[in-house]
Amino acid sequence: MRQKEYRQLQQAVEDGTRRIAEIDRLIEKVFEQNAGGVLSDERFAKMLQSYEKEQKSLTQEVSKNQQTLQNAEQQVVDLRLVLRTLREMTDIQELTPTLVNSLIERIEIHNSDKSSGHCHVKVDIYFTAVGMIDIPTEKEIQAMVEEIRNNPQDFKFVA
Repeated sequence: MRQKEYRQLQQAVEDGTRRIAEIDRLIEKVFEQNAGGVLSDERFAKMLQSYEKEQKSLTQEVSKNQQTLQNAEQQVVDLRLVLRTLREMTDIQELTPTLVNSLIERIEIHNSDKSSGHCHVKVDIYFTAVGMIDIPTEKEIQAMVEEIRNNPQDFKFVA
């Protein structure tokens, strides 16, 4: 599905770019017709305004779509980097700065909270190509393991 959306965005960018160039040619034609006396000044102004409005909206749309495509390409690169790093580091004995830098995109540290008498600081870790992961509690992990044991047919593991 993502590939289909990606191709649709690429096609929209190409179509938009093509239409922008076509509008430039149409504006030149309209200007020449106005200069030659074939087109009245009022009609020229209306057509020019219409073409410029369409071109401006197309330019914004194409720019937005190009940014979306660039973000998607960056996520693919990030995901490949993570997978390569994980394949290289299958038996991690020690966290090195290189490993941490390749796996973590950014860390957000929030203001401290002293409402309960203790100082608590919320830290969000955004992993490369994944985003923020909610790490389950011990009870949640035990519940998942128990569910897998009770219903092994519902969980297929592929190596």
